[in-house]
Amino acid sequence: MKIVLNLLKLLIFILALYILTQNSGQSVAIKLLGYQNPSVPLLVVLIITLTVGAVLGAVFMAFSLIQTQSELRNLRNKNKQLMNELENLRNISIDEIPDEGLAAEPPTLEPPSEEQSLKDDR
Repeated sequence: MKIVLNLLKLLIFILALYILTQNSGQSVAIKLLGYQNPSVPLLVVLIITLTVGAVLGAVFMAFSLIQTQSELRNLRNKNKQLMNELENLRNISIDEIPDEGLAAEPPTLEPPSEEQSLKDDR
């Protein structure tokens, strides 16, 4: 698959060179933000434009890659923390588990007896 991809890249490069050489005799006037140049070869303009586009694309891709790697690092750390917590819970002995949570029957509330209610009234 890499061979096919590299051959495709080579074919696109050769096609771009062919188009650039066909337009090498043409000149264009550039007026950009106060900068004026009456005669610049089209070949130079195309090469500069493609280079600036490639550099800007690489910079934006680098920012995206850094953000993705940072998020991946945070998720790996959280995963490691959760795995450690799970391992600690697996290794806990039965004696260490509190009895409060293991009650078979929930406690029932009984109404107070008459004796207790008489004592409370005094």
